[in-house]
Amino acid sequence: MLWCVAVVESGVCGVAGGEALADVLVENGRLRVELAELGTEHARLLARETAAAAELEALRAELATLRRMLFGRSSERASGGPPACAGAGDSGDGRDGAAGEGAGGSTGRPRGPGARSGRRSYDHLARDEVDGDFEGGGYTCPSCGASFTPWGEHVVEQLDWLVTVRVRVSRRRRYRRGCRCGGSLTVTAPGPSKAIGKGLFTHRFLALLVVERYVAGRSQNSLVTGLSRQGAEISPATLTGACAQVGDLLAPLAEKIAGRSRGAWHLHADETTWRVFTPTGGDGSARWWLWVFVAADTVVFRMDPTRSAAVLADHVGIDAETGQLTGDDGAGGPRRLVISSDFYAVYASAGAKADGIVNLFCWVHVRRYFLRAGDANPAQLGIWARQWRERIAALYAAHAELAAAWQAAITAPSPPAERRLATAYTGWDRAIDAIDTARREHMASPGLPEPARRALATMDREWTGLVAHRNHPMIGLDNNPAERIIRKPVITRRNTGGSRTDDAARRAATIFTVTATADLHGLNPLTYLADYLDACGRAGARAPTGTDLDRFLPWAANPDDLARWRKPPG
Repeated sequence: MLWCVAVVESGVCGVAGGEALADVLVENGRLRVELAELGTEHARLLARETAAAAELEALRAELATLRRMLFGRSSERASGGPPACAGAGDSGDGRDGAAGEGAGGSTGRPRGPGARSGRRSYDHLARDEVDGDFEGGGYTCPSCGASFTPWGEHVVEQLDWLVTVRVRVSRRRRYRRGCRCGGSLTVTAPGPSKAIGKGLFTHRFLALLVVERYVAGRSQNSLVTGLSRQGAEISPATLTGACAQVGDLLAPLAEKIAGRSRGAWHLHADETTWRVFTPTGGDGSARWWLWVFVAADTVVFRMDPTRSAAVLADHVGIDAETGQLTGDDGAGGPRRLVISSDFYAVYASAGAKADGIVNLFCWVHVRRYFLRAGDANPAQLGIWARQWRERIAALYAAHAELAAAWQAAITAPSPPAERRLATAYTGWDRAIDAIDTARREHMASPGLPEPARRALATMDREWTGLVAHRNHPMIGLDNNPAERIIRKPVITRRNTGGSRTDDAARRAATIFTVTATADLHGLNPLTYLADYLDACGRAGARAPTGTDLDRFLPWAANPDDLARWRKPPG
């Protein structure tokens, strides 16, 4: 009896133990599944954290870049960097390849506070003499009434700025015939030439209007308000129409300038956005592009709805089908063209396709990438960025010596000049080898922060165009000439917002071409434009042609005209 009870109790315990074990196994499986889910969630969160950290680093880099652009000093003015004036075509006389261009074209004149002692001389300006004396003339002693004896004078010179809007009245004498001969019964004396047939404004007014509008960058509303302050109430439509007619008169001159630019062997190129508010066939404002091409003695602006390679191809003469340069070098040989630019793909693509095109990329642009990397992560990349700035500064110094030695060897060939040139090439090679070695070592470094890796990747991608400067010592290392020249239209764009129509945008590019070319040659645009408009008036309110037009090309003008155009209006 006792045995049976034990057997029964043993069976009950076995059943209970098996059920408990099964429950444990089920729970264990559930926990394993939950643990796997937690592992997956943990991996997802880690990946998300890594992505967030990378995004944060990128945002910090962008913020540092924007802060430098908005509040910081120009990278070209920072100490230890390349000079700010480097670049070909930046010499005062407009010649390409002046000695020392790569070093910034320094004039040797001190700059900055206290660098210039005394005031400038203004003896060339018109003088308005005003005599000052006591009421009634002379002076007597307030005590005894004795007269003071004249004893010299005290002279004070001040600059006076007068803005006067006046009406110019031209009276033309008329005569009636007093004889019985055939012909007209009355004759009228010739009057002043008028570039705009029935226009309201004189040539000097039109020249000042164009300069204020397109060179100084004043908006139309600002001009209307300024004229009204001087008592001249002129509607914006009247000023707009006058600018349009002047632009049409300048178009043949701008085309002559563009034709000479197309034949240049070297161009600085750049582009920027331009807003057109009511484009033809558009539903709203459109973003156009303003291109600039700077040669030794010309500046050409092109306005186009696109930023495509077609604009570059049309200006420099690239065949649309073959991608090769058209024409020859003037001596029957293959044509060659050197383009200094930033890293925009259009320039690199043209250089890769055309046999005669050589790309020279801007060292200031690549330098900015390293400075921005240092701003993005000062703790890790501050010293690294400074070292890169010093390497590029050493390259600029080597290029300055190379440009000077090349100029000396060209102008006065001699064994010492040849030895100096060979030494200068050795210095350049040493500086570029230091940069090449550093970039390869740094690219192979593990754990390099992303801003530094991007800067090095940019240098690696554009390396061929960066080192090509060795073969062109007469050209500067950067694209600063184009960037400086395009700055004035950018100021106009900021003040005015852009252009109202397609025609107004293209007309602005025409005026920019003429005024910038005149500025490149050191001409006063007021005097230059007034003379040109006077020639248009003598041609019957049309643009001059033939030799009358060619005399306004700065490289073909006679010295007397150039000397007069460099002075303020008489």
